[in-house]
Amino acid sequence: MKVHESTDPFVDFMLLAGEAGDMQLFDNPSYKKKLAVFLKVRSLMQLKGEEIDAHKVIPPREELWQAYIKEYTPTLNLRMIAVQDEEQANVIEQFMQQGMAFEELAGAAGLGDVAEQLESTGPMRYTRIPKPLRDAVLPLKQGGTAGPVQYGHAWYFLEVTERSDGTDEDFEGLKQNLIRASLKRQEAELTQKLLQQLKSEYEVSVDQPLIDSIGPEGPSKTDADKIAVTIGELKIPASFVFASIEKTQKTRGHAKRHAEAFEDSKSRIVNDILVQVLTEKASLDRHYEEVPPLKFVYEFYTKYRLVKEFEESVVRPQVKVTDKDIKDYYQKNQEQFSRKGIIEYAKVTTNESELAEKIQQKLKNGEDFFTIMQPVSPAGVPMKKEPLAQLRPSIQDAVKSLASGQIAIIADGENTHFVKVIRAVQTEVTPLEQVRDMIAKSLEKQFFKDVRGGYVQQLRDRSTIKVNKRAWKALREQLQEEDAS
Repeated sequence: MKVHESTDPFVDFMLLAGEAGDMQLFDNPSYKKKLAVFLKVRSLMQLKGEEIDAHKVIPPREELWQAYIKEYTPTLNLRMIAVQDEEQANVIEQFMQQGMAFEELAGAAGLGDVAEQLESTGPMRYTRIPKPLRDAVLPLKQGGTAGPVQYGHAWYFLEVTERSDGTDEDFEGLKQNLIRASLKRQEAELTQKLLQQLKSEYEVSVDQPLIDSIGPEGPSKTDADKIAVTIGELKIPASFVFASIEKTQKTRGHAKRHAEAFEDSKSRIVNDILVQVLTEKASLDRHYEEVPPLKFVYEFYTKYRLVKEFEESVVRPQVKVTDKDIKDYYQKNQEQFSRKGIIEYAKVTTNESELAEKIQQKLKNGEDFFTIMQPVSPAGVPMKKEPLAQLRPSIQDAVKSLASGQIAIIADGENTHFVKVIRAVQTEVTPLEQVRDMIAKSLEKQFFKDVRGGYVQQLRDRSTIKVNKRAWKALREQLQEEDAS
């Protein structure tokens, strides 16, 4: 938001907020609801900032390096031989045990496409290698071989042609990923630590046997209304827990529920309920709205919401846009809904001078334009409807004063243009029905502004307003400097 030129917007804001307060609009349910949501969200943000974000740290390089080694290395370049027949696999295994070089195994076993069989995979992280093959090659050093390893419908023999257990260059490329992963783990740990702390501060009871009994088909009829989780005065039945599990599974795409996926969802839901309720209670109980920095934001928001309540309950009901208002506006502002300079025409162009002369003569003799143009445009003469301003300047000048039905012959370099005006230059007006909603919204906005302005003027007339211009000038300069930086 740009810094205001004067204090008028602030004065108007304070006058309306004061009037709304005098009218006790703070008792409106909509005001209370919006204020409660705002306070809950901002308090949770502050609690998270204090208890979690403030304690997260970027790990030292040594710690990040260890995570890099564990999660991203080694990278391996493999040569593989795959055979579909177990007997062939046994033959290759015997040759391998006899010490035959890996690149000779395929040929010795009589396999075709030896070069293709021995093609390297290229360097790849171990996580991309299927687990059975990964387990076989991870213990190997560069030059090591393994096999046969059965995977899918084939037997594999593998050679590690290159192995890297980490490089500084690779580490630097992954450093930000490692930092993000570490901060995410820290946040999860700090959240659980806060959760345990809050469990001891508030009366929390979890009926674990009841929760364990909730299966994919839901709790039994006798257990549905039993209380699964108690947090202070809040009591959550087993049926609610199950409904939440169903909702999260649909969101995550578990159309067909499996026992393991269901148990994962159940555990997450119970934990989420505890985290949400306890953190909300803790954040509100700390009354962040009573101390900076939230104090000033909260005080402003209370006034802002009062102004909105005044606008919706006092101003808005007086804003009425009638059909007559819409029609009057449409008639008085025709230029807003008009497309000026529209012309409909047919045009044929030729660069053959003799043909052009023959056409001109036929036109002078009064022959029909479209009949004459048939040899030049066998597929038919195209007709267009567009703004005059979009035509070539030479064509514009020739046709702008022509009446409907008249023809212009325009020499343009080697080309000759023959233009017949189907409908002379005119102004097209958009029908009212096509712009009715737009006009209604525009008038509603203007009427709202007028009614609101009338109330503000009444409040100004009965108020004594004093502005410290020197203080305002200093504040405005400060705000402009902050805005610029």
